[in-house]
Amino acid sequence: MADPIAITAALTGLFPLVKEVFLMTQVLFEADKKLRSFWARVELQRAIFDAWEDGWLDARDKPDDKIKAYAFEKPLLARGILKEFVSLLKTLSDPDKLKKRYGLRPDRIPKYATRNDDVARDLRYYSDYLSGIDSRFNIKGLPAFNKSINDHLNLLKTVRYVIVGKDYELEDVVIRFTEFNRDLQLYTDSEANNEAAQRIYEVVLTGLHSKPDDPARLAEAALFEQKATIDPDAKRFYGDIAKFIGFSLSLRDVTVLNGRGLSPNMPSQKIFTRRDFSFDAPYKLGPHSTLARLLDYPTKYQTRLVLVEWVPVPKTVNVKTKLEGLKSEWYVLHADKPDGLLLPTAQGLVYDNTDSNFIGIVFQLPSHIRTEVPPKIAGRVDPRVVRSPKTTAAQRMPTSLRQLILQQPALDLGVRFKLAQKLLNSLHLMHTAGWMHKRIRADNILFFPSQSRDGEPDPTRLDFENPFLAGFHSARLEIETSSVLEVAAKPLEHIRPLQGLGKVLNQPRVVALDAYQHPEYRYNVNLPYRNQYDLYGVGAVLLELGLWETLEMLEKGDIGRRGYDPRVVPTKDDIRKDGETVERAGWKLDRIMGSTYGKVVRECLTLKPMPGDLLGLERTLVARLAHCQA
Repeated sequence: MADPIAITAALTGLFPLVKEVFLMTQVLFEADKKLRSFWARVELQRAIFDAWEDGWLDARDKPDDKIKAYAFEKPLLARGILKEFVSLLKTLSDPDKLKKRYGLRPDRIPKYATRNDDVARDLRYYSDYLSGIDSRFNIKGLPAFNKSINDHLNLLKTVRYVIVGKDYELEDVVIRFTEFNRDLQLYTDSEANNEAAQRIYEVVLTGLHSKPDDPARLAEAALFEQKATIDPDAKRFYGDIAKFIGFSLSLRDVTVLNGRGLSPNMPSQKIFTRRDFSFDAPYKLGPHSTLARLLDYPTKYQTRLVLVEWVPVPKTVNVKTKLEGLKSEWYVLHADKPDGLLLPTAQGLVYDNTDSNFIGIVFQLPSHIRTEVPPKIAGRVDPRVVRSPKTTAAQRMPTSLRQLILQQPALDLGVRFKLAQKLLNSLHLMHTAGWMHKRIRADNILFFPSQSRDGEPDPTRLDFENPFLAGFHSARLEIETSSVLEVAAKPLEHIRPLQGLGKVLNQPRVVALDAYQHPEYRYNVNLPYRNQYDLYGVGAVLLELGLWETLEMLEKGDIGRRGYDPRVVPTKDDIRKDGETVERAGWKLDRIMGSTYGKVVRECLTLKPMPGDLLGLERTLVARLAHCQA
């Protein structure tokens, strides 16, 4: 068996050669427009390899240390990776195999050609040499190995592939790269594979703005691979890549249009009026959101249950201008999205000439929630199937994370760990695509009833596997009341906070849910919103999830005692104290959720500016949460 030192040196040396054969194949397909579909598929496989390779690199962009640790800890798996490297390079360096299997001939790039050139002979020599890197390979052979791979790499840089076969043979080249990536994943532990799966979304968006056609072709390639494979996990993987690229492209399109002072075109049938809905009292969720029945949709006499979030239109803003702005939000949110993104699908907007104060965003609900027995059949009511809004609401209404914390015992640790990972992963995907949520709070995380065996909602069980991320209305500050905090019966102007935001004597307290915002942003809401502020909001939610307390309950109600009228501008001292309360509470997580979870949350809640690769930090935090086990 090859020793770990030899495996480390061999893998480190072969990485550049593998990347070179990927590049040579891409150049071959890119040169011919008829072969662009092959180019995109090879580029997709190269992106998958790059995402896998990045997981082995250290701060110096060198793979030595991580590979060495892996080779000592799991020598058989490391040897398997080496075997795959050697197999691929032997195949794509052997002139005979290239011609027989793939219809390719290696040829010298003209500017490097010499009179007595024999590319086939030179490549055959290195292909034969690679055969010696097997289980007997050891540290004694490293000097000769290092010289050979350097010479091999220099040779490959002067060589190109020429097509001499048929298209079906070229298909086998793509399949070989696909199998190579698949086999690498088999020899890699789950943690590294999970990180690579996260990183692939960043890799496929490289050049999104400079070369927008490249990601679009990668999305087509991912859809092709999704249809071609029979592995359900691979189907999901490729499908998510295609959806993610599509979502990112929609964001780019909106950015370009908005930069020109334009908004995306929106079909007229996607702009509803209030008459298209039945807004029933039992469906109301909060001040800015409600479930509603969308009538005669998708066809006449059918009904769909939807979520409507009302966006206030300030008196200083023209309602038509606001409508045009919301068309951009609809355009992005109506695009297909990978399940891990947790963002709902926007179906349209609610706009009425009779009401210039609010515009609604209509969101699609989970399939078993939105479908409802038709309330009307050819103009008549069938009493056997019609359900009242109150009955329907009892079966289909969601519960927010905030409601759960206030009203229910703590969820099992396993459920909370999974939920935390999903939320942080969703944020990472949003930021990778270039989207910021800006309103991540416990009351905007909804759980709908699970689906029963007969396909109906089961109101006795909530679906914690598929949290629903809401909160896209423009109100940055929302007031919520509960059994813990009740709004005063008297008008708000009768509430006189002491020292701006202090405790109101002999009065119930009004608490603004603004402590989810990063203190730096609360100091000055005119600052450009940053990804770090979103990360802070998720950290606050993960803090609540771990301690099973809402923010105003922390430290025996410390934030709650600073409850205030939302029209009063908070003082910097109160904002600082809120941030310190949240930060102190983070140190209590270790004894409840474990030190790994606690460290992740505290990194999210840091008050210091985060320079450098924030996406990389988020990806790392998601990977750490995957280690948390009940």
